Amino acid sequence: MKHSLHRRLLIILSVSVVAAWLATAFFTYWDTKRQINTMLDEGMVQSANLILSLLDHLPPEDWKNIILKRRPDQMVAYRFGGSETQEGAASPDMPDHLERRRNDGFSSFTNRAEKWRLYKAVNDRGGWVEIAQRQKVRDQMAENVATHIIHPVWLAVPLLAAMIWLSIHWGLTPLQTVARYVGSREASNLQPIKSDDTPSEIRPLITALNQLFQRIDRSMEKERQFTDDAAHELRTPLAAIKTHADVALQASSKEERIRAVQSLVEGADRAIRLVHQLLILARLDHQTTMADQTSVNLNDCLIDSVIEEMPNATTKNIDLGISGKTDGTATVEGNGDLLRILIGNIVSNAIRYTAPEGTVTVAVHLEATATVLEVNDSGPGIPEESFSRVFDRFYRVEGSSEQGCGLGLSIASRVAEIHGAHIQLENASPTGGLQARVIFPMPDALPSQPLKNGQTTPHP
Repeated sequence: MKHSLHRRLLIILSVSVVAAWLATAFFTYWDTKRQINTMLDEGMVQSANLILSLLDHLPPEDWKNIILKRRPDQMVAYRFGGSETQEGAASPDMPDHLERRRNDGFSSFTNRAEKWRLYKAVNDRGGWVEIAQRQKVRDQMAENVATHIIHPVWLAVPLLAAMIWLSIHWGLTPLQTVARYVGSREASNLQPIKSDDTPSEIRPLITALNQLFQRIDRSMEKERQFTDDAAHELRTPLAAIKTHADVALQASSKEERIRAVQSLVEGADRAIRLVHQLLILARLDHQTTMADQTSVNLNDCLIDSVIEEMPNATTKNIDLGISGKTDGTATVEGNGDLLRILIGNIVSNAIRYTAPEGTVTVAVHLEATATVLEVNDSGPGIPEESFSRVFDRFYRVEGSSEQGCGLGLSIASRVAEIHGAHIQLENASPTGGLQARVIFPMPDALPSQPLKNGQTTPHP
């Protein structure tokens, strides 16, 4: 179901205004009726006082002169007398069988199924007067006045609804303008949207869009750079494969052909490894959080990676093993497959740059605020000025004769970043070469800081 902001605002404001008007009309109606009844009561009191004043100045034989004649629209009836025992006079509409009230003030009674409102007053000389009004007439008068007062409400509500609709339409115009502008832009146009002339309520949306454009631009630039680097790196092994194939085709002897085919296979292996690393890196670039997060035993990942890299170590007669100080219970929250990639790339990198007959030792142990994975080799190490670049893609240390694509540590760094960890490198390995430490901070610990003076990957 599609939701319209225009319709939503219109409904909310209209319902609110109508509810407010109805509440106001209801209050006005009942308050007006109360005020009219109060005013009529005051009129009855004044009429009673006026008649009592006349009784003081007129003899009893002239009382009938102040009796009003019967009228169809007459709403007031009354009777009066000079004393409680003296027979008085009454208006034609006064109920003739009504007993005289004993108490002064207001009261209500019913005569022949008709409700009346009565007021009695007595003066100091014994004169008395009773003023009666039909309750139906009083109510009808109050309703007529109250209805006329709230008549403008019924005209104002539709008018106000139309004004609300126009106001909302006018108020949302800047948002519609931004929407049309964004919709008309080319997909390649990632320039920021100017927000100088836009209302302050829309600026957060424009700011968020501009930030999104920046992230997309960085992502596209990264993709372009990745594509350029990948094409450049793939060109070399593919050219070598073609060269070795040409040599094999033109070989004049079996030995020469076999050497060319072996070189061809090695070149294909390098190309396959490069493509595999590129695919892993491309997948990690689009992953910002851990997928399938579980509690992973690092020692198990360590064993799997050592077994996988053992053939490469055996080829160079390198002593690859796990330190006896390894904590077999060390676990971290993460993705087991990605952690194996991280460990495998660091171990593979150590084997590649360690001379034959060398040593590569891996271990995992717990520290006060972190779980630490260590890979120590007996290789030549890395110049300290290169610490800041070894995690860059396709970077290889100058002067190295080892074959590689320069993506291993980049992938390891990215996996560490996804897991909230960082990698520290230092030429202080117990075996005489490079020491790589992957530091996984404890969930309840502060972000781990680099130990000593080693280079680390940026902590997320």
